[in-house]
Amino acid sequence: MNFTMPKRENGQKTNPTLRLLYWGLVIAGIWFAYLNIQPYERAVSFLGGKATSSAFTSLVAAIPIINGIAAIFSKSLSWILGAILWSVIQIIEVLPLILYNNEKFIEKIVSEADGRTRYQEKDNDDPALRMLKRTYNHLPISVVSNLEVLKIFTYTVDFLICLTVYSPVESGKISDLIFILATGQWGKLDYGNLALALITLFAIEVIVALIIWVGKLSYAIKS
Repeated sequence: MNFTMPKRENGQKTNPTLRLLYWGLVIAGIWFAYLNIQPYERAVSFLGGKATSSAFTSLVAAIPIINGIAAIFSKSLSWILGAILWSVIQIIEVLPLILYNNEKFIEKIVSEADGRTRYQEKDNDDPALRMLKRTYNHLPISVVSNLEVLKIFTYTVDFLICLTVYSPVESGKISDLIFILATGQWGKLDYGNLALALITLFAIEVIVALIIWVGKLSYAIKS
């Protein structure tokens, strides 16, 4: 896998179209990352608002100057925490895509799985020993399996956050969305918000996949 910018090697000229495409994808990735952080900023702000005492909030809001500083700090903190939450979710979602396009990683996993010693579980084994044997026998494949399970869970959380911010129903409630889908009332859906939710969910993954493709194509041309 080639995940870096196409560049010159051994005097060969880099395809200018690929370089332009690469930088276009990088800029698009940065732009979508900035846009996609906003739903998480709102989610953090919502959770923070729920967790903050209303009496304390009223007290701070009544103090001149302090209330302005607190508002700026709260906004910055929400954005930072939202960016961290978004980054963690995106890493979990994108990591399998990167790893599965890395031949060395796949080769190492396959070779270790094929050449690994397997311990037989015996009836007289201590339960803890049996659990350890089972865990060892499933390595390293279990690492990949667990990553896939974590990815599905993360996509679910990501999708729910996106639907909360870009709700495809007027009420903004997930329960109403489920009811509308179950009863087939497609005309009540806000397809614009649904498109924004899907873009927020998959934009970075698509851009990363295209960057990987550009790297592979550049490598193939040079070879």
